[in-house]
Amino acid sequence: MKIKVILSAIAFVAMTFASYAQTGVQSGSKFGRGEDSIRCMQNLSLFTSYAKQGDYKSAVEFWDKAYDECPASHSSIYTYGPSIVGWQIENEQDQAKKDMLFDRLMGVYDNRIKYFGDNAKYGKAYILGRKAFDYVRFVNLSKDPLKENAYKWLAEAIDLDKSANEVIVFQQYFVLASDIYKNKPEAFRDTYINDYLKITPMLGERAGSGDPKDTVYATMKMMADAMFAQSGVADCKTLDGVYGKQLAEKQTDKDFLKIVLMLYKNADCEESNVYFKASDYAHKIEPTASSAVGLAVQAYNNKDYNKAISYFEEAVSLESSNVEKSKLQMKIAATYNRLGNYSKARTACQAALNHNSSNSSAYIMIAHLYAQYSPTIDDDPVIQKTAYWAAVDKLERAKAVDPSCAADVNKLINAYKASFPPKSELFMRNITGDTYTVPGWIQEKTTIR
Repeated sequence: MKIKVILSAIAFVAMTFASYAQTGVQSGSKFGRGEDSIRCMQNLSLFTSYAKQGDYKSAVEFWDKAYDECPASHSSIYTYGPSIVGWQIENEQDQAKKDMLFDRLMGVYDNRIKYFGDNAKYGKAYILGRKAFDYVRFVNLSKDPLKENAYKWLAEAIDLDKSANEVIVFQQYFVLASDIYKNKPEAFRDTYINDYLKITPMLGERAGSGDPKDTVYATMKMMADAMFAQSGVADCKTLDGVYGKQLAEKQTDKDFLKIVLMLYKNADCEESNVYFKASDYAHKIEPTASSAVGLAVQAYNNKDYNKAISYFEEAVSLESSNVEKSKLQMKIAATYNRLGNYSKARTACQAALNHNSSNSSAYIMIAHLYAQYSPTIDDDPVIQKTAYWAAVDKLERAKAVDPSCAADVNKLINAYKASFPPKSELFMRNITGDTYTVPGWIQEKTTIR
């Protein structure tokens, strides 16, 4: 009799316990109640154990139950959840199912914000960043080709945590912004400029923190500067508006000045007063090829050509790239030509070719010099015209080293041929045979035409 009473009591307790069983979702509690709370803890333990080993296949079943039944129970659901669902997406072949899993993945991040978004270290901004990264990774591009949703979430993360965000947040944000601008230049132009102006001070703040780990923010700032300059959005007026007001207070900031010079050079804004000022400030701190060029251009514009040549020559000595050295020598040649010193202009062109033998501009300029200053080689007008033989020789060399210039060069060749000396006049001046050395300062051996 006693045994029957005990068994009845146990059955009653079990029934009572089961009647109070509720999942966390049903009860609004973390773990749920009764049997469901026990099952929640079991599922948490099982999926965590598998996930730690990277066995997402075995973890899926238990993670699904924990996520669906007690989503507020533990942060581990969201620590491992994206990896588990991501694994499912990667291993699913059916696009419709992949899309459903993708929506579930985005929901995981939304629930993490709901239940754990106030975490001091991994709060809402951090979660939005991670959500954006997985969005970029898995989104069906037919639905959002420019990944603009991810861009919006990253923008919100940056507004929330500002410079405290991870560097990868800034990187992904500006890459997306640049891509959107590329595809929507008119509609997105102002937003893109504002994005750049928003993140660069934050990156600068972290770069200057003194923490060795934050040097990556300096690298990211340089990357953003380069992308901004190369985008084409940065016209000279825009750059002046951005940097003109900052120069006075940052005239001793070497890194800042280097970036300004790079931006203005890439945007072809080397005639700006802001560029000249930045060049002057940078040159006083640490002379570079860029700062020397800025001062050279300023001197050239002020018609102080000798000073311009001096700065261009300094730029050549500071420049490491032979291609850039060659370009600088051409600027020196153009300046000597402005001074009427055709001999030194040719010497500069020859120096340009020493640095870069494929610089067709050097050959073309020498040809111009020969044609322009042909009257200086001799008093005889017929002898003077022999300079055009040497000029055409140089133009033929220009085509040989750079076939892309052939169309324009051929026009010059035809024009110069029209100035060749008449054959009837050559014999009277004892110009016979196959070759001839053009006299005066030219002294080029050429073929008699």
